[in-house]
Amino acid sequence: MILQVEDEFSDVLSKAQKGQGISTEALAERVGVSENAIRAARRGEFDPEVVEALGIGLGLNVEALLQLGRGEWKPEPVAQLQGFAMVSTPFYDWQVNAFAVWDDRSKQAVVFDTGTRADPLLELLDSKKLEMHALVLTHSHWDHVDAAEDLLDRWPAARAFLNGKEGSVSVPTDSIADGFEIEVGRLRVRGFDTPGHTEGGMSFAVGGLGRELAIVGDALFAGSMGGANVSYAAGLRSLRRILELPEDTVLAPGHGPLTTVGQERRMNCFAAF
Repeated sequence: MILQVEDEFSDVLSKAQKGQGISTEALAERVGVSENAIRAARRGEFDPEVVEALGIGLGLNVEALLQLGRGEWKPEPVAQLQGFAMVSTPFYDWQVNAFAVWDDRSKQAVVFDTGTRADPLLELLDSKKLEMHALVLTHSHWDHVDAAEDLLDRWPAARAFLNGKEGSVSVPTDSIADGFEIEVGRLRVRGFDTPGHTEGGMSFAVGGLGRELAIVGDALFAGSMGGANVSYAAGLRSLRRILELPEDTVLAPGHGPLTTVGQERRMNCFAAF
């Protein structure tokens, strides 16, 4: 499945304005364009002069924002990683991603998030004769955890992990925090805090696959980031933390296509730092 980028330029503008708590009236005065023009841009009407002014006024990566608005950018395809797979399940009119990494020798897998249905993950793991050793949740929003019960019913010995700052989910979880680590065969998983979208959002760096990988949940989308429901400032700090990973690191977001640290340093609309 080839996924489109999750956010259009209008989504980026809406997230930035809402996150910064700026009224349309105040934003119009700040950037020197009309309120109607701002509302039109948020509806998806692309006027490069208006979008450039808004990007500057909201502190965004203006060139990335303009390329996104013109439909000139999407992340380059990422080569297949041995021992890693992504599955996507329906989420209203969109898709939500879940991921598995595994050790071929032990046939043990770590699953990250669940999507809205368990079937794709069950089929993936069964097709490769894998057992789920652990279920690691990036955050507690329902579209990322809805199939947890079905997965744990299939592998009842597996443990589920979730940051202790997140709300409860439908299955028992072990509370984790920044610095969480597990090893599964040759694989090493290290968790680090990436709040902003939620209070306890976490990302997970995975080593041992031959190329660095990070599962980032909704802290980052290709060219954008998840809505900063808790804190816009924290969301930007989380984005920065992810982009401090090595440039060749593959990034696996909760929605939309895979990307890399190098591409996001250049083309993430919120990476204006």
